[in-house]
Amino acid sequence: MIDVVSRHCQTAAWLALGAMWTTAAAAAEYRVELGAGVLRHDGYLQTPAGGAPGSTDLKRPTFAELNLEGGNYRWLSGIVEWHRRDDEGAFSVAGVPVHLRLRVRHEQIRDKAEAVLATPLRIWGRTLPAGDSVRSEVSFDGFSLALTGVFDLADGVTAELGAGAGWTAYDFFMVGPRHHAERAYHVNSIGLVGSLAKDFGQGWRLEAVLRAFPALDGTGSSYLVEPRIRRRLTERATLVLAAPFEWFRYDDAHKQEMPNRLNVRRRVVPSIAIGLDL
Repeated sequence: MIDVVSRHCQTAAWLALGAMWTTAAAAAEYRVELGAGVLRHDGYLQTPAGGAPGSTDLKRPTFAELNLEGGNYRWLSGIVEWHRRDDEGAFSVAGVPVHLRLRVRHEQIRDKAEAVLATPLRIWGRTLPAGDSVRSEVSFDGFSLALTGVFDLADGVTAELGAGAGWTAYDFFMVGPRHHAERAYHVNSIGLVGSLAKDFGQGWRLEAVLRAFPALDGTGSSYLVEPRIRRRLTERATLVLAAPFEWFRYDDAHKQEMPNRLNVRRRVVPSIAIGLDL
């Protein structure tokens, strides 16, 4: 079921990357980035049955009690940058050169594990007794877009600010000897993205990436802080080391009395990627 739910996000990601390739070939600079990381999860996956009160324990099950604290984290992203190059020079704001950047990213976050319940668990309208052995799978496959302005400040410093949107395909499945639970839906989010970076010469670059997608009516929220170190390996290839920290939340209390509720604190330490200028 996880693969079926995430298929739309994957298709959209490849179509967007293909469109970027075509556009960039004629008018801009572009690059791709492929990465993976060591994942740790904390939080809970509240799962009622049809929004009925009493059909789930509050703030359960937790990642810890299902042994879903780790998993696989990998992504593919593409970046297009439009620089104005003509007799009039670069575009500027208040005398500061600025250019546009489009970022498209598809990520896969998945884990599966077995665990023995230490206490009874009420989920999806059923109660699993303590001592039950359960097998669980969870995924948060994501697709995001961001369009920003990049300001070229003095001394090799750049600042980036713009708008972004994200789509997360959430899929959860848990089965025991007598009961099972499952849930699959998509979460949308919108907000601001930005970064601050400094070139140190000899191919070294330090960055801080920020994202603030607040919870609106019917949307999820996502807050991210990601320090990154870049090292230019060749004229086209770059190594990227990062340590992203994210807080992702969603509930559907706007449409049912007992909501599905996700509260996910995620850290990826370390994260490593290879970037390629094309």
